[in-house]
Amino acid sequence: MFYDLNIALPDSAGKAGGIVSSQDWAQVAQAVERARALGYQVVALNQTINSKLVPEHLAVWKSMPAIKDAVYSWNRETGARVGGSSFDGVPRGKIRVLRRLTVIVSDTAQSQSLTGSGSATTAEYDVVAVRPTSDKLLSAASSGAWEAVDIISLDMGGRWGYFVKHKIAGQVLANGLTLEISYQPALTDSATRQQWVSNAASIVRVTRGRGVVWTSGARQAFDLRSPYDISALGEVLQLNGDLSKRGLSSSSRATLVHAFTRTSTLRAVISSVKPPPPATEASEGPAPKRAKV
Repeated sequence: MFYDLNIALPDSAGKAGGIVSSQDWAQVAQAVERARALGYQVVALNQTINSKLVPEHLAVWKSMPAIKDAVYSWNRETGARVGGSSFDGVPRGKIRVLRRLTVIVSDTAQSQSLTGSGSATTAEYDVVAVRPTSDKLLSAASSGAWEAVDIISLDMGGRWGYFVKHKIAGQVLANGLTLEISYQPALTDSATRQQWVSNAASIVRVTRGRGVVWTSGARQAFDLRSPYDISALGEVLQLNGDLSKRGLSSSSRATLVHAFTRTSTLRAVISSVKPPPPATEASEGPAPKRAKV
């Protein structure tokens, strides 16, 4: 079962109360349909914000149109998340569509909604990622201090200004997090492609391919590649095909399990299940008479 946990929404979706045009939604729908045709069973639509998370950021999901053969993790009319795990199997020929939030953090004040179990708004997303802009913020994200985070995402097409160290990779693995390698920058110009190779090789070097999820970061259907193409791309980074496939399958599933545990359990022990409504007196009926002895 293959996952793509990053199909990008347009930039306008990142604004509180932002409006996505019907043309932009059509591009998103085409990307989801192409992902299904390429063999992906689960995809996540990624809403990237560069500000403090507020409930108004959820409004954009209500305007999303229906996509053929898509099973959503939220109610499209109300925008509320539907209960149940996001990593279960999907019916044959269908594709499960999840909601992902990526917060670009350039200041510790922006991480307020990511601490503890996260805010009520954070809990509406199936998976939460953070993109730290400095080595100090990267260290904070990998340490597990931001408990609402599932994925650490870095700008794969730009210069970081710092090195990802083995200590960071160890903390990521120890806290059940994953590092993301998004391949969309590798499909652009030669300069960005060279930077992508350098950044991706740095992540592979410190992680040895463990705890890494491969995503497309696609903004249009043309940016998507099949899972087997990604395996070949991993060989460029001296990563064997099995580890590349794990980044699209088992590692991605582990990320969703981590997210489900965070939002639906108490300290990963007790699952929060809504009890059935109590029976009314009318439905209970009269108590049966005791038989005479």
